[in-house]
Amino acid sequence: MNATVVIPTYERSHRVRQLLACLVGQEAMAEVIVCDDGSGDDTRAVAMSFADRLPLVYCHQEDLGFRAGQARNLGIRRAKGDVVIFVDDDVLVAPDFVREHVRAHEGLAEAGIVIGYRHRAFVAPLAQPTLEEIAQGEPDDRVAVLGMDGTPVRDHPRPWVYVYSCNFSVRRGVPDLSFGEGFHGWGMEDIELGYRLWKRGMPIVAAPRARVLHVEDPAPRDPFRCEERNLAPGYDTYVRNAVYFMDLHPEDRDVEAWVRSDVRWFVKDAEGHWVKNGYSNDVDAVIARCREELVLLRAQLGRSGRADKTGSMEEERTV
Repeated sequence: MNATVVIPTYERSHRVRQLLACLVGQEAMAEVIVCDDGSGDDTRAVAMSFADRLPLVYCHQEDLGFRAGQARNLGIRRAKGDVVIFVDDDVLVAPDFVREHVRAHEGLAEAGIVIGYRHRAFVAPLAQPTLEEIAQGEPDDRVAVLGMDGTPVRDHPRPWVYVYSCNFSVRRGVPDLSFGEGFHGWGMEDIELGYRLWKRGMPIVAAPRARVLHVEDPAPRDPFRCEERNLAPGYDTYVRNAVYFMDLHPEDRDVEAWVRSDVRWFVKDAEGHWVKNGYSNDVDAVIARCREELVLLRAQLGRSGRADKTGSMEEERTV
């Protein structure tokens, strides 16, 4: 088996360069696809500078706001590897990262979802990190909940909540392998895909040696990381996307219960933004307000001809 690595990105060419350097020479790799979400910087030039060292594909979609899921779909449609590995543009990987994902799939009797772990650092290492160096970074919640070997995920009642787009993989060609095009902004499109595939009967397993080192930005896109670092978090798209996720699967009371338990902590502030106020709020009012915002958002996108639009695309391919 071999793998396609899919990397969505937006105006972080310096991070893309560091990640692509880590992928040079990796075993079992069919191709690397850089999926540009409308960057106006030198991302294309940086990606193509690796064309003589990597089996590289560069694709681009129009800048219509944060659409990481739609960008990943560009990569899925072009993928040729047996396995599709999804990573974010702000991570670094060890020399055997791709092989570890492929090995995990080779060990499954059926198609499944393989999740890797993530550790965080605030400064990028000077050279490609080893697995041991990655493990010295701050671990994410999957390490804390699922343990170092990851076996508890097999018996977890909601294993899909740990399908994070920064590090997971799926067999190419499985039914429903596509991120929801109706998600706009940060949050939930990865978990919703993991949920959909899991409901189809695909097991979710961990590959503890397939780890990434997430090099933190001064102002992270993840609002919960902002919250931990006493920065101003922006929860607007997260709360709306959570309700959108729930409404995509109205028959599943477990999804409803999970979303309701989460969004009840949010309330509108004086400026009209979703914030946490430290109380359990009227969850039905929160959901109703989000549904109103989703209707307005679709109308706004529709008026501009952008609703669920993939965007204009260009492609460069080096074999």
